Amino acid sequence: MRFVLEMDKSYNETVAFFGGAGKKIADAADDGLAEGVKVTANHVAENFVSGQYLGVRTGDLRKAIDGWHPERFEGVIGIMPNSKVDDYAWLLGDNPQNQPKTIRPKTGKYLAIPIGENLTASGVAKFVSPRDVPDGFFVNTGDQLLFGYRKGKTERAKFRPLFVLKKEVQIYDTGALPDGVEDGLHFITDAMNTRIDRVLN
Repeated sequence: MRFVLEMDKSYNETVAFFGGAGKKIADAADDGLAEGVKVTANHVAENFVSGQYLGVRTGDLRKAIDGWHPERFEGVIGIMPNSKVDDYAWLLGDNPQNQPKTIRPKTGKYLAIPIGENLTASGVAKFVSPRDVPDGFFVNTGDQLLFGYRKGKTERAKFRPLFVLKKEVQIYDTGALPDGVEDGLHFITDAMNTRIDRVLN
C-alpha cells in the first residue's frame, strides 16, 4: 500500500508566500510523513495482524510489516520487496476477485495443519510437523485424518489431536493491511502537523 503526498500548483505560491519558512514547512511535512508511516505500520502489526484477522501465524508476517520513505513526499506501508514472507504476504490484502487461493502440498500427499493443543494462545505451532511429535500416530475418523498422541500410557488414555491432514485447503485474504492503515491514518497527519507546528511556533 503506497501513500503519496502530492503538492498541487499552489504549492510554489505557498512556498513563495512564506519565503524561507516555506521550504522549512515542506521539509517538516516530509519528515512527519516519514515518521507517520513508521508509526502506522507498527499500529497495523500490533492491532490487525492477530487472531481476529489471521487465525494461525508464525509471527514472521507481522514482523515483516514496515513503513518506509522511498522519496520526498512519498510513504509506503507494507512488506518490503524480496521479504522471506513474499509467498504469503497476499494474506494482508483485500482482493476478493482472486479469492480463494487453493493451497496444495509441494511434497507428499497431505498438508499437516496444526490444531488444538498444538497451538499456543497466539496461534504459533508447538510442533511444526508430525515428525516432531514423539510417539505420535494417525487416526482416521471417517471424514478426517488426524495425527496426535495419547495422554497417558494405556489404550484407554484420551487421544489428543495435534494435526489435521488435508489434500488441499482454500485460503482467503484478510484485508488486515488496508483496514489497519485506514484506522491509523491519523498517526500520519498527527506527525505531519506536529512537525509543521514546530516550524511555525
